[in-house]
Amino acid sequence: MIKINRKVLLHGLLYLAIFIVAATISYTTLTLSKIFVKNTQPHSASSQTPFPSQPVPKDAPFNILLLGYGGGNHDGAYLTDSMIILSVDPKNKKVALISVPRDIWIASLNDKINAAYVKGVDQAKSSLFQVTGLNINYFVSVDFSGFAQIIDALGGVNVNIPQTFDDNFFPIPGLENESCGKSGEEIDALKTKFTGFDLEKQFTCRYEKLHFNLGNTVMNGDTALKFTRSRHSDTYGGDFSRSERQFTVLKAVEAKLISLNAITKGGKIINTLSQLVRTDLGMNQINTIIDLMGNPKDYKITEIHLTDTNVFVDSVGPGGQFILTPKDGNFSSVQKFISSSAF
Repeated sequence: MIKINRKVLLHGLLYLAIFIVAATISYTTLTLSKIFVKNTQPHSASSQTPFPSQPVPKDAPFNILLLGYGGGNHDGAYLTDSMIILSVDPKNKKVALISVPRDIWIASLNDKINAAYVKGVDQAKSSLFQVTGLNINYFVSVDFSGFAQIIDALGGVNVNIPQTFDDNFFPIPGLENESCGKSGEEIDALKTKFTGFDLEKQFTCRYEKLHFNLGNTVMNGDTALKFTRSRHSDTYGGDFSRSERQFTVLKAVEAKLISLNAITKGGKIINTLSQLVRTDLGMNQINTIIDLMGNPKDYKITEIHLTDTNVFVDSVGPGGQFILTPKDGNFSSVQKFISSSAF
């Protein structure tokens, strides 16, 4: 464990956390006890080696890759279904948050981009560079299996829900194979009539119904997790809507982090974060970033969502899986779109 001055640690941690959630924060002085930076590989017991220390560029923008994965012991635990590039231009006081969809097909991987992190941090950085043209200086990954713990450690968050929606098919953990009272013969008959998710929907006991109303509502960890993971609403479903909802919750987290109530709970929050976050940012880099940034309130923040309405088209990949490919056949148009939108 790295030991540093507590006041410096507080500033470093809050600056990094707030920029991760596209926030603004005034200077605050408090004391905390732990640092969440851990310079080890995130998920392979056979590769627990330190990351090389990389200096922070002082005369150019720098980019931090923010990854969220499901965690737990299930298959696909390290697929990164949430990917955001935090691009900071300290000289011109600009920040861009670029949301990257998980279904982008990467030919060199022979897989979707959300599988890159499974193959290592370097592969994840390389794949994101291939798509966006942005050199990824650092990464921060979060185990979303503990997402609810973070929200609860904050005492809940006030989320501004952008529109009313229902999801009648939110999966209940542990009931994935529940027969819902159907006999073997009935299940076989359903399999001849339905496939894929249409088949899954016949087993309604595996799902719970979610309803969210437009406007502000206070969410605990469990509710916030369901809000961000919901995918099957007829009016506000799919991965792109889910990405928008993730941004909404992150803004709520930002607001709570800088509130007096959240700050007084700092020790518990940091204890939780320290177990869920992995990064190759060291304290030297964090201190440099603090010096370069100055006051985050001076920054203009831009959100960029890469979707099938601007730079991608829906396609079919190997085995009939859904994938996204660039409209012009390569990623140059994606990179131009980011360049023209970000800075």
